[in-house]
Amino acid sequence: MRHEFGAWVLTTTTLREAGKVFLERRSRFGLRVAMSILLIVLWSCPAMAQGDDASRQLRILAIYSGASTLAANVAVASGIASVFSGAERYSRYEVYGEYRDAQRFPSEVDAERFVDALATKYRDQTIDVILTIGPEAVPLAVNVRERIAPGAPVVLGGILDSTREEFAKVEGLYAVVSRYDLRGTFELARQLQPNSERAVIFTGSAVFDERWKSFAEGGLSDVRDIEVDFVSGLSLQEFRDRAAALDPSDILIILTIFEDADGRRFVPADALATIAEVSAAPTYGVYSSNIGRGVVGGSFSTFEETGAAIADKALKIFEGPAGTNHTVEVPVSDVLDWRQLRRYGLDPERRPPESVLLYYDPGVWQRYRLQIIGALAIILLQSSTIAALIVMDRRRRRSAEELSRRRIEMARLSRIAQLGELSGAIAHELNQPLTSILANAEAGSALLAQDPLDLTEVGEVLRDIAEDDRRAADVIVNLRRLMGSGAGGFEDADLNKVVQSTLRLVSNEMLARGVTVQLRLSREPLMVKADVQQLQQVLLNLVINAADAMAEQDNRQMTISTGLDALDRRVLSVADNGPGLPEDLRDNPFKPFATSKSQGMGLGLSISQSIAEAHGGTLRFASSTRDGARIELALPPT
Repeated sequence: MRHEFGAWVLTTTTLREAGKVFLERRSRFGLRVAMSILLIVLWSCPAMAQGDDASRQLRILAIYSGASTLAANVAVASGIASVFSGAERYSRYEVYGEYRDAQRFPSEVDAERFVDALATKYRDQTIDVILTIGPEAVPLAVNVRERIAPGAPVVLGGILDSTREEFAKVEGLYAVVSRYDLRGTFELARQLQPNSERAVIFTGSAVFDERWKSFAEGGLSDVRDIEVDFVSGLSLQEFRDRAAALDPSDILIILTIFEDADGRRFVPADALATIAEVSAAPTYGVYSSNIGRGVVGGSFSTFEETGAAIADKALKIFEGPAGTNHTVEVPVSDVLDWRQLRRYGLDPERRPPESVLLYYDPGVWQRYRLQIIGALAIILLQSSTIAALIVMDRRRRRSAEELSRRRIEMARLSRIAQLGELSGAIAHELNQPLTSILANAEAGSALLAQDPLDLTEVGEVLRDIAEDDRRAADVIVNLRRLMGSGAGGFEDADLNKVVQSTLRLVSNEMLARGVTVQLRLSREPLMVKADVQQLQQVLLNLVINAADAMAEQDNRQMTISTGLDALDRRVLSVADNGPGLPEDLRDNPFKPFATSKSQGMGLGLSISQSIAEAHGGTLRFASSTRDGARIELALPPT
């Protein structure tokens, strides 16, 4: 009211001044100016009034039925503060909390003194709205409003519908009705414990406790399929003993214990926690403040939600009471403590679908089940892949070993085939030293029969025999190497000597074929790390291929050379003056089974190339024309 009146005074004064301007300036120009000023003032007044409303301070008086230490009151205060702190229309707000503590001081005299104290305390304050929490605070708020804030709206919270109906005729009262759903808690317990045959209800000895007991007796009066026992008039220790003696299948519901039979007063949530910790039966409560204190759960409106609903109703009334409903209900939900479900062995799957499960701390499997399954699937997939790769690798190795074995065997067969072609030349090569040995032996015998004996001549004969023997032995050693089934092993070898030893095997064959072989060997030793047997096979194959290529011509010239190339590799080359490679072999002359011979297998060059690569070298045709071909074997130095 004060702010609206101030805005109206501002408007009247401004209009009076604008009227004076209008009367003093009669000209058309003066009229336009005066009208412009008038419009600006009229437009600005609502904005100024609105800005004044936005910056005003909202004062709220909250009257609580119970003590400030009650967990329920702490939760309600937190819910109220959460709403007011987010009210953007108001730059400031003040909440004054007053606690009646009616459970410990229930007399009418105490109530009158409380009202007098509030009237004295707030007589100089402007209270915009009054909030009540709990039924005992309602008549106190009505009396206080008449003395300090006539006409101020009052929001009743933490009450049942019966309390709202009791004060329905009082003007300016708005209700936020909560449900302390005893029946809902009872049905929740029955759902979790379908085989239970008895429900036990604990209540204390205070006036408030007795009201709760009467309410519970009426609310459960129609239950017939299960025994319901109401227990009151006990001390706290007797409550504990009674709870500890319950059957595990029983249902225990603790309402409130503000006072026990010994006259000791308690915070109900604390008394409940003391009993629940020793109870043999699952324990349930009707207040949200009981959660976390040993109860399995309950059906109720939470105190935080109640406080938020009270504050939200107050803001709506202050902003526009005309369109505000006089009564709203705080929603009720089933709330369960997962830890207590585990403690009593209750199946969480039996809980209502829409229930709230607090303190849920599942095991690693329950919490990360999908992640674990995914990880196991990935590990299994990876393990399967690795196993498959290992199997494939073993198969590949076996295949490679088998291929190598067969390649070695094919190389041996190729050598045998080559030696078969050279059998006549080899026989002649062996026959020469053997014939010479025989002749020298006969000559030696004749010399020994002479008298006098010429020892010098006999010595010459014996030296010739030894030389011819070494020559025959060398031929046999080379033949054994070439006909061996395995590799001779890598060793340091002179490429020039390999050429010379191999040519001794084929020299007679070349003479028989009419091939003139010219050697152009390096003067310096060309040392390589090689298997001499395999190098001999390569050279033997190249020489025979060159001789075969010149078989159809009269002039047959072959040149065998050794030397170094630009990369300091040891090079062995075989050149002929034949027709060169056929057209169909020039793209890949080393392809297996590719041959221009009618009786050839096409494996010689392929095997020779494999031997060259195994020695870290290369085998290639340096040239191939109609005037001949030249093939080079290049090997790295030792």
